Amino acid sequence: MARTKAFDTNEVLHKAMSVFGSRGYEGATLPDLITGLGIARQSIYDTYGTKRDLFLTAVKYYMDRKNCDLQELMDQPGTVTEKVEQAFTTMIRVLADPDLRQECFIISSAIEQATHDEELAAYMHANTEQVEQAFYTMLEIGMEQGELSQEVNIRDLSRFLAHERIALVFAAKLGMDEQKLFSIMQIVLSVMKSSEGKS
Repeated sequence: MARTKAFDTNEVLHKAMSVFGSRGYEGATLPDLITGLGIARQSIYDTYGTKRDLFLTAVKYYMDRKNCDLQELMDQPGTVTEKVEQAFTTMIRVLADPDLRQECFIISSAIEQATHDEELAAYMHANTEQVEQAFYTMLEIGMEQGELSQEVNIRDLSRFLAHERIALVFAAKLGMDEQKLFSIMQIVLSVMKSSEGKS
């Protein structure tokens, strides 16, 4: 009979996000992970496999959850511009939180590793397309409802929104403060407003 694990595997993944987010994949040593996760070396191997396996699992867990959150936001009532503002505000609030931002920084670590990890690169590519599609669907509905001009290329706009959202992570990691991150969001919203249809 299999033994019940003495730890919450999802809680451990949150801790792994923070370790990898703060130190990067290459910089996170096994002792760092043992200390940060609060579980024994053998438990890491038995539950998650290698360091690379743990990293990949943590990246997918984080980004899949964020995509679900984004999709739920898109399904909420409100104008397309209001939803974009909420999506960016939510991201900035996370990046302004000392603890949550460390988890979020695992994204930049994943992008760095993707250059020489085919499986991770494929996942990151698929994830980016998923985010773009979520924005595209939202923009398409907005156009159908007359919120956006028929002249707007919503495929390009959805790609721009996905890019700017992920760019916030790198800006925050380089030290940009909350006020400056919100100033970037204002530019994004100005693009949205210039795309609105005439009432």
